[in-house]
Formats: sequence, C-alpha cells, structure tokens
Amino acid sequence: MEIRALAAKETANGSGQATTVSNASIVYCLATAAATVTLSGGGTFQMGANQALVIHKDRAETVYASSANVHFTKIAYPRG
Repeated sequence: MEIRALAAKETANGSGQATTVSNASIVYCLATAAATVTLSGGGTFQMGANQALVIHKDRAETVYASSANVHFTKIAYPRG
C-alpha cells in the first residue's frame, strides 16, 4: 500500500476523545491491540491486534476507539 500522510497520528480513547482526524475524509487506522472503532455516523467495527486498514468518512464525522491502542492518521492516496 502506498499512502501520503497529511497530519500527525492521533489517538482517541473513548467517546469523550472523539476526533475528526483533522477533518479527514480518508483515515489510516493501525491497531496495536484488539479494539472497537466507532464512527459518529453509526458505523462500528472490531480491529484485531496488529491490524491496519483505511476508512472513508465524511470530513465532519468523528471517530474513536475503545482503547488508546488505535492510531488514526489523515492520509491521501498518491496520484499518478
């Protein structure tokens, strides 16, 4: 996978720490331990330990995890 980071990584442990990830529409998520990730738009999914994935969300939509073991980074896919 090839990505371009657009901001520093963030953690969002619990709903009180929910973040838009710098108003990102594409977010790289890396879980170093199993956790549940929740989007304010209603989506929830489980991530396994040492799993990475990319999510697409609305810019104003927030995201948070059930632990600080999930790192969120605003990214872009390179073109060309």
